Amino acid sequence: GPEKHQEAIDTLKLYNRPLVCTEYMARRNNSYFQNIMPVLAKENIGAINWGLVDGKSNTKYAWDEPIPDGSEPALWFHEIFHPDGTPYSQEEVDVIKSLTQGK
Repeated sequence: GPEKHQEAIDTLKLYNRPLVCTEYMARRNNSYFQNIMPVLAKENIGAINWGLVDGKSNTKYAWDEPIPDGSEPALWFHEIFHPDGTPYSQEEVDVIKSLTQGK
């Protein structure tokens, strides 16, 4: 969640180097665009998200929770869009847009 991210940021800032976050999205671990991206934006930290569209990479599934029949997980792990382009969560898309437009 955001508290652990802030702790890591505070530690890494001691090195006085630019930061890029390559792992931050895990909905079931209280890491959502809504609570992590504002922290990263405030600290001027770039972020890379695993998974964009549900499909080949299967990152809607958590690493350690296989679903043998391939059914839809109750809560997607990563991914932002369904294959038809509709958002998994419009609220998430709105947050992403609000924090990245004009950047």
